[in-house]
Amino acid sequence: MIRAIALALSLSSLVVAAAGCETQTAEAAPATTTTPTKATPHQASTSPDDHAMCVQGLTKARVCTAQYIPALVDVRASLDHPAGIADAVKQDRDAVIKQAMGEWANDSTDASIQAACDQMPPFSGADHDAAVGCLAQDDCNAYVSCIMPIVTKRL
Repeated sequence: MIRAIALALSLSSLVVAAAGCETQTAEAAPATTTTPTKATPHQASTSPDDHAMCVQGLTKARVCTAQYIPALVDVRASLDHPAGIADAVKQDRDAVIKQAMGEWANDSTDASIQAACDQMPPFSGADHDAAVGCLAQDDCNAYVSCIMPIVTKRL
């Protein structure tokens, strides 16, 4: 049950809306009038593509494991997703976090991160911008606070 939670959270971690997080705005590239049909939404030279952002986000989550996993467990418990996690957290939050940490040790390997990001759905415009802002956070507490609303939306 926790593995499913951790994997789903891994896949969705970069999509959490960053309510209250500051986003960094890059200077917009000049608009061009040539071949607009080839433009890909949310793809700009000043920000990473969705896959790269996912990899950066999960890599940052790995660096911030001590803050990330408890926050993820709490988000999942608040949504009771997967079903039953809310009760498990009420009974023994520390045990659920410990189990999630064990699963995260495997789910946060480079290979697992790549596989998760290969399956991640694209970001919406606002979530893309919010995730870019979250990735700019150097402090783990700031990063986790910023990214969890995006994760919540993706669950």
